[in-house]
Amino acid sequence: MSKIYRKIIIIVSILVVICFAAVMFVLYGNKKSDGIYLNETIVIDDESYDKKENETADSNELSEATEVIKENEKENVNDNATENENESESIAIPLTSDEKYKASNNFKKVDIREKKDVFCFAGDVFLSKKPRAAYDEKGLDGIIDESYLKILKNSDLNIANLECSITDNIENAEDKTFTFALPTKYVKPITEIGIDLFTMANNHSLDYGANAMLNTIKVLNDNKILHIGAGKNIEEAKRAYIKEIDGKRYAFLAASAVLPSDNWKATETRVGVFDGYDIRELCEEIKIVKPYVDKVIVYMHWGRELETVSNTWQKQYARRIVDAGADLIIGSHSHIVQEIEYYKNVPIVYSLGNFIYGGTMRDTILVTATFDYSVDKAGQLQLQIFTGISSYERVKKDRNKDEIAAKIKELQDKSSTCYIGDNGIVFTMEQVAEALKQLESSGEIN
Repeated sequence: MSKIYRKIIIIVSILVVICFAAVMFVLYGNKKSDGIYLNETIVIDDESYDKKENETADSNELSEATEVIKENEKENVNDNATENENESESIAIPLTSDEKYKASNNFKKVDIREKKDVFCFAGDVFLSKKPRAAYDEKGLDGIIDESYLKILKNSDLNIANLECSITDNIENAEDKTFTFALPTKYVKPITEIGIDLFTMANNHSLDYGANAMLNTIKVLNDNKILHIGAGKNIEEAKRAYIKEIDGKRYAFLAASAVLPSDNWKATETRVGVFDGYDIRELCEEIKIVKPYVDKVIVYMHWGRELETVSNTWQKQYARRIVDAGADLIIGSHSHIVQEIEYYKNVPIVYSLGNFIYGGTMRDTILVTATFDYSVDKAGQLQLQIFTGISSYERVKKDRNKDEIAAKIKELQDKSSTCYIGDNGIVFTMEQVAEALKQLESSGEIN
């Protein structure tokens, strides 16, 4: 009899386990786990692939992910904006930091002692009527000279601020003093110039509404030009772009502290720009990406137009950005070259001026940032300034030595925390002091 009871107990136990398993499958079997979202397209540099339903949170295929866009949304981007053009039906995708920023399978952090990684930064880019006419007549040489092109070609990545929407529909302009739209066909000279990464975090990217911004993103994607600082929701707008070079990883973020209204700020459901007024969210994203990369670089749109130096709140923001973990800050918006400042040994270039623009503010600079691992395995950062002129039609590098010296002196007079050499190389005051100390010890100076 006891054997029968034991068999009954065993059978009941098995049935209980099966029922429990069935219940758990119904409750959790079809759900997505911890931020994994299926059937998404991941854009990685100039390659894209579809995530399959069996991928898990441990997948390492997210190297250099710049945005997550559903494939049907990517093909029908203009259908995503609502009637008022400031709302988007897309919901922000709450990716975990691992999903956004972890390295690919073949990534290895290596000690590269002879490697130098070079990034080139330009200011505001907008091909207005005169640069477009010059390009139509003379080609690329009509809008940029060979000397600046050579610097761009020798860089690992070129970054600038796209001060406009790319759209052929200019009927829905924002009610503001200046609205900038670039006809779609003129993305061609941008690709020829060699700008690899645009920040769209500025006060002109939504001049013609949400549809125009989404079209801008589509055109950039179609031409394999990367972008940061704006998107169809806040998750896209704030996400860093990750550039990996021979085992070193660099994060690029962008935000704007100059926006016409709150409606320009990206939200979970609204197309827009990464808000730089509330600096806390930017600082939080820096802290999130920092453990996954070697360096963090921030491009800020801030300050006041036509001012020759930064203001107090910019300096306060810059310090908070550095304290959050940034290794370099580049700025734009004033249309004028502003000072370079070092805080905790981190360079802050407050404004580069216009690059290709067609405006009246003529002075511009290209800045190269070289991370040198042959000097320091942590990557010693060296800036170099290349002064130039941004005329109505064409931007060109200065060649006259007296003009270069005068512009460097003008920049030096505004930049009290660094020394700028005749060749445009920027030194920290600590580096200057160390050089003087070595000269004194060698007896070359008294």
